[in-house]
Order: sequence, then structure tokens, then C-alpha cells
Amino acid sequence: MLKNFILLVFIFFTIPLGAQENYIDFFLKNYDPKEGDFIFQDLDSSPLCDAIEEVTPGIFNQSFSHVGMVIKQDNRYQVIEAFSEGVKIITIHEFLKRSVDEFGVPKIIIAKIHPIFQKENPNLISDAIKKSKTFLNLPYDESFLLNNDAFYCSEFLYEIFNSKNVFFELTPMTFKNSKGEFLEIWIDYFNSLDMDIPENKPGINPGKMTLNKNLKFMYNYKYPTKFN
Repeated sequence: MLKNFILLVFIFFTIPLGAQENYIDFFLKNYDPKEGDFIFQDLDSSPLCDAIEEVTPGIFNQSFSHVGMVIKQDNRYQVIEAFSEGVKIITIHEFLKRSVDEFGVPKIIIAKIHPIFQKENPNLISDAIKKSKTFLNLPYDESFLLNNDAFYCSEFLYEIFNSKNVFFELTPMTFKNSKGEFLEIWIDYFNSLDMDIPENKPGINPGKMTLNKNLKFMYNYKYPTKFN
């Protein structure tokens, strides 16, 4: 759980801009991570991230292009994820650093499985973590297709949490904008892979995952005083 939100916001808006480079360290001192926490990111690292966000709106009218999960590894909390180099475990600091805004604030929201659902499914997180480690070092799924021994971020979490019960749901994917037109970047991207755009193929995205009714949101970088 994140503590002292009001203090966090006060310090952020009163310290000099140069000192805000330490915001992540301050954030981590006030973040009490637990295994099974989901960290959703608004990445601005490439036009492809922007394209993902454009076609995958999420909760709070925010957009997210990546997600990872907190696990305990080597006696410290880290993040397991499917990112550009495949399924890896990295530090929370490294994960947060990818999505900082102009002030050094990581553009993230954090959620956990709702306590009621967790009580009804006590082994859900431990089973998911155990399965997640069997996928370490598998490649990133550039084609966004299921069942090909590669994973994109939300597909990875779908796979490890849906082993025994349906937790995250698949829906038909779309790569079109609000006008029903394929974004040019997706056309170029799938042309580079020499494959058709997998429009309406089953899939899942970070934005869709945030709408899961069995998630309880703990922190939102835009409204940090409203969550606990």
C-alpha cells in the first residue's frame, strides 16, 4: 500500500525541478509492494506505444501500453514482464524509469486482485507466479498471436492467471482508429513482419485489463491522494 499520499504530492510540487530526479526513489520508499501487484504503464518510448494506447483505452479515461507484475525474487520485490527482450525479471526502479514524465514522475497505475476475489481463490497469485517463472527467457511476441511460445505483456499475464480459472478475458483485437481505419503505423509494422494485420483475432491489451472488475486500484499517478 502507498502511504503518505498528501505528503508525496506536497513534496513533488514544492521541490526544485532538479531534485525531482529523485522522485522514483521517494516513491519507492512509500510504496509497500506485494506479490501480485499489477503495474500499468503509459509508455512514450516509441510511436508503436502511442499506437497501442490509441486503440486500447483503459480505466479512468487513461491509456496504457505496458503492464508487469510484482514478484519476490532474491529476497526483494521485482517485476516480471514480457517486454522487448522477452520474459524477464527486472527491478521495480528499472521498470518505473521507463515511463517518467517531464518532471520525473512515473506514469503508472497500480492495482491488486480484489481481496474478496483473492479470498475465494487463495492460490491464484502463488500459482500464477510459479507458472510465470517457467516462461522466463521466452521471446517477445511481435505478431500479437496466441499459442506461439512467445508473449506480449498482457498476453503473458493472461496466460499465467488463466491456468485454472478465467480471470482475464480475451476479446477481438483491433488495430483501427476511431474512424474505423487501420493506423498507418500498424500497416507498416505488420508489413515488416510479412503478415496480415490480426484484426479481430482473440487477444488482450493493458487497457482492457484495467477494466477487470476483480482488480482494486491502489495508486494513480494523476490522482495520488485518492487511492490507498
